[in-house]
Amino acid sequence: MDTAYQNIAGKSAGEVARDIADFLGRSCPVHARQEMDLAFLLPDLCMKEQFSFALLMEARTQGWQPAAAEGFYLRACAPVVGEQTAQAMLAAFRQPEGPAYRGYLEKYGCDFGLSSHAYWTACLAVAIDARSISTLMEYLRAFTFCLMEFAYMDDRNPDVTYAWRYYESFQRILGELTTAPTQPEPLKVCSLGGSAGRREGNSYPLSLGVDLQNPNPDRMAWNVQVDTTLKDRDGNVITVIGDRVNCIDPGAVFHYGITRRIHGPAVAHISVSVRAGDFTRLTTPVMKHIRVTRAGVRREGDGRRFSGSLVSGYDCDIRVCALHYQFLSDRNKILGGGCEWLLDGFPAGAQKDFSVLCPVPVPGAAKVVYSIDFNAQELLRD
Repeated sequence: MDTAYQNIAGKSAGEVARDIADFLGRSCPVHARQEMDLAFLLPDLCMKEQFSFALLMEARTQGWQPAAAEGFYLRACAPVVGEQTAQAMLAAFRQPEGPAYRGYLEKYGCDFGLSSHAYWTACLAVAIDARSISTLMEYLRAFTFCLMEFAYMDDRNPDVTYAWRYYESFQRILGELTTAPTQPEPLKVCSLGGSAGRREGNSYPLSLGVDLQNPNPDRMAWNVQVDTTLKDRDGNVITVIGDRVNCIDPGAVFHYGITRRIHGPAVAHISVSVRAGDFTRLTTPVMKHIRVTRAGVRREGDGRRFSGSLVSGYDCDIRVCALHYQFLSDRNKILGGGCEWLLDGFPAGAQKDFSVLCPVPVPGAAKVVYSIDFNAQELLRD
């Protein structure tokens, strides 16, 4: 079959029907031992159905009357694809709102991507595995050639064709595969602050809050390591607090808090480093569906008590989660913070009351912000 694009236009119905029959009669093995054939990947994922769907969609695009389109399809394709396949396809097109048509559209439509359950996506995966991309592209070329012959049949000159959109989808996929992936931006420390409590002997409580930003709008940060270095006024390291946050949503700021008893001299300088162990492609935040209600803060002895209720908006259980909170001034300066773990689990849709005492007075605290941390993989469990 001639596949030079300059020879597409102006063929008669008989010539086009013969080229279609020749194409549909082809096999397209992609392995050396020919154990994989792109023409017949699976019984319900095959070129006979793919071409049938595309031809009828091309006829619709070109404004053919349904009866004329059915007549040409039965004349050109039915002898090769088989009467059962032909009649099933025609029945689906007569009910475009029905499940059969929607199923064909998902598998054989012209708009597909790397994550689609489509015929051509499956062909691409097989061809990549077999290192037979050139074979695949020649098969795609012959496929689009036959469809465009049909679109330009009998001196027609359409402004658009359905066939060409298959090629455009392939170009998008190949562009994604060949474009070098961008490296995620590192996590950032936006702001930090803290307050110290009363010294008892050689130790005192220190309440800290740190805002950690994930600047990547399309990636979730995983296994986030937080290292807080405390130094005295002479620059000597008092201690390094090593902590971990499971996940930070794309584009989100995590309100990290911790309260620790510090042994040694007064803290004069605080620095925080943060790094993600990994990133995952994600654009929709998933960590924000546990919220605090009825929140309240009051002085209690030498500290501050933060209480309220946690309400889960998830439809699955969370095994373990942590409530990080920060005390802010009326000008949003971080004055301290802490973390409370819920080790007994959090059932789907449940409400849990909490009451935590920060052993530092945190003078000037006017409001509280919080973040919830848990392993987001919990959301993937059945």
